[in-house]
Amino acid sequence: MDTLTITDLELWTRIGVPDVERETEQRILVTIELQGDLSPVGKSDEVKKGIDYEKLTNEVRTLAKIERKSIEKLAEDIAAIVIASYNPDSVTVSVWK
Repeated sequence: MDTLTITDLELWTRIGVPDVERETEQRILVTIELQGDLSPVGKSDEVKKGIDYEKLTNEVRTLAKIERKSIEKLAEDIAAIVIASYNPDSVTVSVWK
C-alpha cells in the first residue's frame, strides 16, 4: 500500500461556533493523507492514472468557501470528496486552526 500526503494546504475560511468568529475569514492548514495502490502511475509515469493534485486542492479550496461551525465538518467534507474522486483504501484529514 502506498501513501500520498498533501501537507499544510493553506485555506482561508469562515469557521467557528460563535457568529462573531465566522464574521471574518481565518487561516487554517489542512493535511490530507491517502493510502492505496498508486503503482499504476508510479510504474508508467502516466499522470492520468494517478491523483490530480491541482484538481484535488482546487476542490478543497472550493469547499473552504462554505461557512461552517466546526473543523470536524470541514474534515468530513474533504474526506468525502477524496473518497468520491479517488476511492483510496483510506484517507486521513487533519485540520489546524
